[in-house]
Amino acid sequence: MNPILGIALVIGVFSFLITTFRDIGITMLFNPDALFVVVGGTTIALFVSFPFPRIRNTVLDVIETFKDHGDRATLTQDILQIARAYRRADIRGLESRIKGMRAPLLRLGTNLLISHYTSEDMKNIMKREVALRMVNYNFSQNMLKTIARLTPSFGLAGTVISLIRMFKHLQSVDAIAPLMAVALMSTFYGVILSNLIMLPLAAKLKDKAIVSEALMHITIEGMVAINNMDNPLRIEEMITGYQEQSDTGLSGRVPVSMSSSASGV
Repeated sequence: MNPILGIALVIGVFSFLITTFRDIGITMLFNPDALFVVVGGTTIALFVSFPFPRIRNTVLDVIETFKDHGDRATLTQDILQIARAYRRADIRGLESRIKGMRAPLLRLGTNLLISHYTSEDMKNIMKREVALRMVNYNFSQNMLKTIARLTPSFGLAGTVISLIRMFKHLQSVDAIAPLMAVALMSTFYGVILSNLIMLPLAAKLKDKAIVSEALMHITIEGMVAINNMDNPLRIEEMITGYQEQSDTGLSGRVPVSMSSSASGV
């Protein structure tokens, strides 16, 4: 994670906690009954809506967004190293290098290179892999947005349930107070989980998908050029000779066509 973003996140969380817990204390905002209604109901609805493998893959995708898998500069160096080794016909060197590659598409492209696939077949196979990865990212974003819609609904359900229970204890103020706490905190938990956690995670995953798609297209272009026995200097010029796009998060340059097509993810 970018250090500046990390500092901004810490400041934001700290400010939110101070504003929320001021004058009431943190114990006042923790209500197990309300939390169980929101989290339990959302979990049940989630398992009804999605198969377990999809839920697991979404969790893995979310975890992946917080990991540093390199940028365009790192990818460029990896591609150039592969190009030099391939021109030297150093197949053993390429095979030993595959295990250390962090980018799955780069590993796939290197395997196809070693197996002597044609450039057209290599491009088609790698493009199918990119399409599949983008579909998985979209599935994960859809699940996070679904959770963001479910949590406020179950928060409202918890509020209604608590209000109904209150009608049985109108004669006792001591009995009404805990039920009122559950009613209010259910709505609070639903809104917080939706807007402070799930929707930001969905946005972060979408940003990850845009950046990943651009990097994967660069990988395809580089691997096809290597298979065509292009000179490494020419490959480097092809990869780095793109218009500067400071808002892509790639720490470098990407083609205009790539960034525009990826924005539709």
